[in-house]
Amino acid sequence: MTLLDTLVDQAIQSELFTAPRIEADLAAFLAEQTAAIKALAARAAAGEWDHVYFVGGGGSLANMVSGQYLMDRFGGPASTALSSYELTWRDPAALGPRSLVFLASYSGSTEDTLAAMRHANAKGATTVILAKRRPSPMATEGSIVIDYASTALYDLPLATVTIFAAEVALRIDSPRRDEAAALLADLERLPAILGQVYRDAQAPALEQARRFLSATHLYCVSAGPLAGLAYKFALTVFMENIRVHGTYIESSELRHGPVEAFERQRPDMVFLLGNDESRGMTQRAIDVSIAAGARALVIDVNDYPAVHPLLTPFVLITPLQWFVVYSALLRGITDLDERVFMGRRVLATGPDATWP
Repeated sequence: MTLLDTLVDQAIQSELFTAPRIEADLAAFLAEQTAAIKALAARAAAGEWDHVYFVGGGGSLANMVSGQYLMDRFGGPASTALSSYELTWRDPAALGPRSLVFLASYSGSTEDTLAAMRHANAKGATTVILAKRRPSPMATEGSIVIDYASTALYDLPLATVTIFAAEVALRIDSPRRDEAAALLADLERLPAILGQVYRDAQAPALEQARRFLSATHLYCVSAGPLAGLAYKFALTVFMENIRVHGTYIESSELRHGPVEAFERQRPDMVFLLGNDESRGMTQRAIDVSIAAGARALVIDVNDYPAVHPLLTPFVLITPLQWFVVYSALLRGITDLDERVFMGRRVLATGPDATWP
């Protein structure tokens, strides 16, 4: 066994690398929490709330953005996704007793999300806490807790808002009711698919990581259902774990300014290519970038078992994680859970806030 093989075996045990466990963890979460999420959806469909807010910070904002995407597509109460402090600073006029607020925080004590929850509670809103199963201020103070015994801080909150939005659609007889039903049917078979993706994605990831070993800045480009995932990896994972700069660009926005930088620089770019309505635009962005000399990694959902287009983030997070694991290890970063500043209270304020 090589040193790299040994390091990969260690990485498989890390908190960051959720792909090795996601098949079992997602199956367990669906069995444990689907009924509670459906009950929330029934209340929303019955008109208990006029507005749904999806709130989080950092990587936890990424899955909350998807909550608004799904609600906008399927219908139901008006919805808004906001970063945690933005909820308190903006102080929306609609936030009140007829508001439902989903708040995602893996630790349950993220400073900005904790503040957002307390602000929403003070306004009389119903707060739904999405956090790991352990004692925390948010689990204690939130109205409802949807927790999970897992490190899958992206997949399981995303599963929550996916089920919620689709179930609301079924109950209000949305024009996209059939699509919502198809999505939920695919969600049931998703754990086994993710297990297969985990096994299939490892081999190409090592060569991909070697090809980008000299990269000091990675753009992550996508759109539609994959926009939140691209944002997550650009904003947090590339910088936290590979320790290179990262920038998110929505596929159609590449034309509005960023493409002009190609005249003098050759960027390193990771593209997430889905199978939804945004695929054509993302492909155009890929073609233009490669023609201009960009070093491009294209992660195409069509290379993996077929799933509903709205479920593609669950699939593509796994090849992205494999790419990050090998990229970090090849750079000598062997503890994937270690942070330089985050989790050390260097950036946190308040006695009960522990992150970042």
